[in-house]
Amino acid sequence: MLNRPPSAAARSGTALVCALGVTLLALATAGCEDGSAASGRRQPATRADMAADSDGGRTIRLGEPTSVTYKRGSDHMRGALRVTAVSVRKGTPAELRTAGVKPSDVRTARPYYVTMTFENIGENSLHYPFLNTPTGLEDTAGVDDQPLITGDTEVTACPGKDPDDFAVGAKVSLCKVFLVPNGIRPSMVTYSTGDDTKRPVSWKVAR
Repeated sequence: MLNRPPSAAARSGTALVCALGVTLLALATAGCEDGSAASGRRQPATRADMAADSDGGRTIRLGEPTSVTYKRGSDHMRGALRVTAVSVRKGTPAELRTAGVKPSDVRTARPYYVTMTFENIGENSLHYPFLNTPTGLEDTAGVDDQPLITGDTEVTACPGKDPDDFAVGAKVSLCKVFLVPNGIRPSMVTYSTGDDTKRPVSWKVAR
């Protein structure tokens, strides 16, 4: 029997089957890729990975990190920090007296200890930074509470000395003391630095 070449209709049918096979294979491959992404290999960006200062003017939960531009006006030092307000804890009058606080302040206010963590996520080391200086505490009356200034004497329960050098990738935990009037409670921790200091990021203090 002679071998005849396939007819035009047969060739068209074969081409259609091949095209369908390629399409189905592509769909199956795409489905596998989507399944891999859904399996958790792609992790969502955390708040600390957002653009610096993107939380300015917002209030987030205590313990959540955020990224800020570090800027010191005196020598135009710049950098990038991951900052977290970790906790706010009430102190005792006895701890103030031990630190040499004036008796009048001991009688009219209570110390609150604000613990912050800082990480240098920028490209430059920061020499003699003032990491904790922009930390603030606002009370339920809407007033910015005064930080305790005791010179070189620290409250033992709240160490807050800045490092002399803060290298790239370094992390540090610092504490700051605020005097809150009797009968008033803290409401928000604030941190104002970067290019828009009028819109600090805030952490809500749980009651």
